[in-house]
Amino acid sequence: MVFSLMLATVAAWGQSMNIGGHRAVQDSRNNIWLCSVPQHYFGTDYTAIITYDDSMTEFAIDGTAVASGSSFTFTGIEGGKNYAVTAKVDTNLITGDITFTWLPVVELNGEFGNNYQYGTVTVNEPDSAFAEPLTARLKWRGSTTNNNSRNKRNYRIKFVNPLDSTKENHRFFGLRNDNCWILDAGQSDFLRVRNRVSTDLWLDMSRRPWYTDTLPNAHNGSRGQMVEVILNGEYAGIYNMCEPIDRKQLKLKRYDEENQVFHGGLWNAYEWSTTASMSAPKPRPSSRVDIWDSSIEVKYPDFEEINRANWDAFYNAVMFAKRVSNSGNNSRQMTIDSLGYYFDVPVLQDYYIFIATIQALDNESSNIYYSIYDAQSGQRLTLTPWDLDTSLGQSYSPYANMPASSLSPEHDMNWISNVPLYSMWDVKALRDPAVDRYYELRKTVLNTDNLVNRYRSAINELENSGAAAREEKRWSRDLDLANKVLDLSTEMDKVEDWIRRRMTYLDENVFIYREDQPIKPEYPKGDVNGDGEVNIADVNALIEIILGGEDMSEGRSDVNEDGEVNISDVNEDLNIIMKS
Repeated sequence: MVFSLMLATVAAWGQSMNIGGHRAVQDSRNNIWLCSVPQHYFGTDYTAIITYDDSMTEFAIDGTAVASGSSFTFTGIEGGKNYAVTAKVDTNLITGDITFTWLPVVELNGEFGNNYQYGTVTVNEPDSAFAEPLTARLKWRGSTTNNNSRNKRNYRIKFVNPLDSTKENHRFFGLRNDNCWILDAGQSDFLRVRNRVSTDLWLDMSRRPWYTDTLPNAHNGSRGQMVEVILNGEYAGIYNMCEPIDRKQLKLKRYDEENQVFHGGLWNAYEWSTTASMSAPKPRPSSRVDIWDSSIEVKYPDFEEINRANWDAFYNAVMFAKRVSNSGNNSRQMTIDSLGYYFDVPVLQDYYIFIATIQALDNESSNIYYSIYDAQSGQRLTLTPWDLDTSLGQSYSPYANMPASSLSPEHDMNWISNVPLYSMWDVKALRDPAVDRYYELRKTVLNTDNLVNRYRSAINELENSGAAAREEKRWSRDLDLANKVLDLSTEMDKVEDWIRRRMTYLDENVFIYREDQPIKPEYPKGDVNGDGEVNIADVNALIEIILGGEDMSEGRSDVNEDGEVNISDVNEDLNIIMKS
């Protein structure tokens, strides 16, 4: 069947070699065998049993003949150091080099595109025994990072049983045991680790979602590991192999298939829109569609499996945010009373601190997962960040001509358009605890030196394992990077300077205690024309607006706060006048 045929077509471009129980993976692009071994082997002499393909004869390492099954000592292992290999295959002489890394080496074999295709994945972990190829369905993933001009692709992997294509779970790096994994290329990131390290920062600094007291295995973020990828026998570079954000990661309550009852829900705001920012949402989507305003997608329950969507919790939160945005000074009292009904406030506060700290320009309204634990027991949405490449002074794209001020560490917070975030920040009773929380974090994970060292340690890992040099050689001046030079060390120096300036700016200008200063002046409810009184003039102003006149009321025309301006607001205004 198809699985057997697929396994038979796994690339046979190289010769098999095993070093001390670790598979040496051949990279035909650079003519090397890349072998993953534990980090503590580096800086030492490593003696290992060498085995290799029967087709090879006269095998030698650094000029010393080595019979298959015998030992060889690699002196002074270090990142980027090569050991010359010569051998004969039939009558042909082959040459190359062995080099070591302490990052896992992941092999992908197959032909992949925008739709799932069968292939194999071999995950060679430094501390594990000889790895075997695993059958999987793979495809490219991403939106702007996935078009015909892109070279370093992202991948989604779904492991399956080779005999019957059923899901097959696998655990890597001590993370979750699951069939679904992601390979994130860091395609446009000149540091290559912004997403991985920033996500780890979020996992370390954010408070746990409100429902997780009895769910210790819930993770409000994607855990992962930096790896090196060999694609069809050629070096493809450094990747972040990580868990997806899904129901299993967040431990949301399952959909009741028998009774067709919705419980847990997950939505992905994948592009910016006025609906995603919750400021001017498009009309409510039908339960027959899984996309709202080309920017928000239902992720759980799986739309393709149950053929309907439950938008209720997310729609209600969006409409609440819209009312807050349109109700002038009423937003403060409304937010204090109701924000916690629709949103997980501690997580919301931590999210604001997080994106402010790393200036995650593409994560204030988009690249956010919203989840609800159980629609039958509460409406509170929890936020989870995703795809944090556009941070720490990084542009949206190497081709983008963004103003320097937008990427500056002294950039103010006017780029946040997400209504729950900026409305919360305008409420003293919510802002002050968030400022307290910020200074609590400044003592630990957001300490400036700790923050710098978090990113620098990740780059040191890449450099000392030799992976950084291999990545720079493979992708520097590629079209993905607008033909610019890739230099991780230089970029890290820039990031360190950016972080140090950013934290000073936040301390002095953003996370400060201040008296409540309303953005909009106080108006009595029903004062549509803004003259400070509620009388028949406001009713006349309402009627003009309803008949098509320009609404200059800054939201005061929605007197009954139902998200619409119509005759019911006139009736409400008349009621206010009569009672006064």
